[in-house]
Amino acid sequence: MPTPLVSVVIALWPDTAGGFACLSALEGQRDEHTQVIAAPACSPALELVRQFPWVEWLPPAPDALIPNLWSQGLAAARGEVVAITIAQFTPAADWVAQIRAAHGRLDSAGIGGAIDPPARGSAVAWATYFLRYSSLFKLDREQKVNDLAGDNASYKREAIAAHAKSIREGFWEQEFHRLVLAEGESLSFVPEIRVTQTASFGLRRFCAQRFSHGRHFGDDRVRGRSFLFRLAGIVAAPLIPVLLLAKILQRLRAKPSYLGSFLHSLPVLLLFIAAWATGEVWGYVTASSGETAALPAGKSYPT
Repeated sequence: MPTPLVSVVIALWPDTAGGFACLSALEGQRDEHTQVIAAPACSPALELVRQFPWVEWLPPAPDALIPNLWSQGLAAARGEVVAITIAQFTPAADWVAQIRAAHGRLDSAGIGGAIDPPARGSAVAWATYFLRYSSLFKLDREQKVNDLAGDNASYKREAIAAHAKSIREGFWEQEFHRLVLAEGESLSFVPEIRVTQTASFGLRRFCAQRFSHGRHFGDDRVRGRSFLFRLAGIVAAPLIPVLLLAKILQRLRAKPSYLGSFLHSLPVLLLFIAAWATGEVWGYVTASSGETAALPAGKSYPT
């Protein structure tokens, strides 16, 4: 059986910081069956491009968010399997091999893996980790799941191609996963597919990102719904931070060793939660009336 081509799409946002470590981790894993695509939000340093001549660099997209950068990379990917991540992560030494093996073994349309914490990271880095990846805390074995963290996820070419129109402007993983599951396909978590968070976006930039992503979520949730549904979301807005924090606290029970880092990062985490909640409410207020496959009432995904 021929070895399938694996395309790796790396979003470099808001700048190329972290790109060197991420690409260095992939250098020893690449071969003729691996395509690496870098989708940057800004022009990369010339020395970075020269250091990794095997990387396919897309034109910079200064106004893009990570889902937009992923979308551009997916359009350029040629692999039978397409993996996505971000420059703030360092893949394990066998990351590509584990992805290839998992897709050869499992029929799931999407397969994701574990995300290890920023062991000596700042409060900002840990707050980012708790907000974005605490949903993975209870996953310690290979299993079917309803969602994956896009920052360490991979997909079969057929699944990407089937929804090319839906992801053309942005690959918002929760929306994509919803479409895939609705078709009867599955998603799987494989703990051997590992990356480590080694950098953060910074306080101001991650607040802005959380607001933008929260606004997109709010818009998607109420678009095409009645005025009363939208009004109910706005009225219930003060509960959003409470619910998000409660989810994280519940998940933390599976990782008691993280408690000290959680307490250290809590003030920053609350700020990030507030940024998301504000964006979500703003999405409720400004959503267009066009139809969409709205998210089920009561669902909230801090991504």
